[in-house]
Amino acid sequence: MSKIKVAKFGGTSMASSETIKKVIDIVKNDEERKFIVVSAPGKRFSDDIKVTDLLYKVADEILDSQTSATYELVKQRFIEIAFGLNVSFSIETVLDQIFKEMLYEETVEFIVSRGEYLSAMILADVLGFEFVDAKDLIRFKGSKVDYQLTNKTARKALKHKEYVVISGFYGANPRGDIKLLSRGGADVTGALISRAVFAKVYENWSDIDGFLMCDPRIVENPHLIDMMTYKELRALSFMGASVIHSDTFYPVSKEGIPINARNTFNPSSPGTFIYDYVPASKSKNVITGIAGLNNFTLIIIEKHLMDETPGFDRKVLSFCEKLDIQVEHFPSGTDTFSMMIESKYLTGDKRETLINQIKKTMKPDTVEVLENISLISIVGRNLMANKYNMLKLFSALVNTNITLRMIDYGSNGTNIVIGVDDIDYEYAINAVYNEFVREDHER
Repeated sequence: MSKIKVAKFGGTSMASSETIKKVIDIVKNDEERKFIVVSAPGKRFSDDIKVTDLLYKVADEILDSQTSATYELVKQRFIEIAFGLNVSFSIETVLDQIFKEMLYEETVEFIVSRGEYLSAMILADVLGFEFVDAKDLIRFKGSKVDYQLTNKTARKALKHKEYVVISGFYGANPRGDIKLLSRGGADVTGALISRAVFAKVYENWSDIDGFLMCDPRIVENPHLIDMMTYKELRALSFMGASVIHSDTFYPVSKEGIPINARNTFNPSSPGTFIYDYVPASKSKNVITGIAGLNNFTLIIIEKHLMDETPGFDRKVLSFCEKLDIQVEHFPSGTDTFSMMIESKYLTGDKRETLINQIKKTMKPDTVEVLENISLISIVGRNLMANKYNMLKLFSALVNTNITLRMIDYGSNGTNIVIGVDDIDYEYAINAVYNEFVREDHER
């Protein structure tokens, strides 16, 4: 078995010299932690500004006027970190050189990427590890990561390296231009490196113990998820559970590498393990977690003998595609076709244009629009194993006087998505949690 662990540390872990000292202790505590991926410094306190956000402002200033007052704030953050860690190089010299490069490159991607670049340089120096720039490992094709080429490139580059710190969040295209992953993309960098080096586990360190079964701002003291599957991670992350970037699972799942979500500030907690497969016997609860998103619009189309109109749903969805409207769910029934759309896609005149196009082309009997809808995903690999689970779910909602606006069964049997009014969102999550978790624990 591989004796390599990849450990990614997020922005809160890298926020100051004091938090980085905790990172150093964690890395040194296990000699198998050989490949370290880092984010740019995050918030030190609630009103603080993340370095990445400062760098976006720096980019705006440089592109506008070839100078940047905000860069002084970035410099101060890194000088304080470097001074607190007693680095062996002149951080001021490096920061001055980077600013010259920013003025020369004049791209948002390059400027913003320097947060992770500097974080990795500093941590590598203090640990005595080798620094490896992500631009030499992560390959882009257009705006997307080229997974196969990245795996081939990173595997070759890292094959004979033993202890390394790598900058997260970015890579490069074939011309060598810096390209950014989406926010939180250092998680994906860690997963890509894990696959490339055949890691035994990918540790993702943040400021929470792992995945909670639901949002603690909604449910009081929710249980920690001890283990889950990649599919469950994907379902929860897609619906707003943001401990780990939703694209993280793909690279590690290709090699069957487990993910371990851990807390830098509570390293004794085992966190949450995410596997390719978890046997039913290992599950403590029927459901694994609950997550949701607000502010959707439900469009319900009715037409008598709809099934006699070939490609009705395809044509309606093509209207959405042309208007750049993303449809999350499209449940259908006898003579009805519905679309659940995040309301941000229907701003301006887009909603009216879409409705008029449907009415003019498809000649429906009615088109009903319901706003202020929330989607809730109830996720669990054992959810469909017992027919009484559905009875428990619907009974919990009915007993709380919650009206269902939509039900969509996940085809892989892992989750059910329900639509409720925004005003009922928190009540619905508490009702489901109480029915499947609290009451089961009390029995």
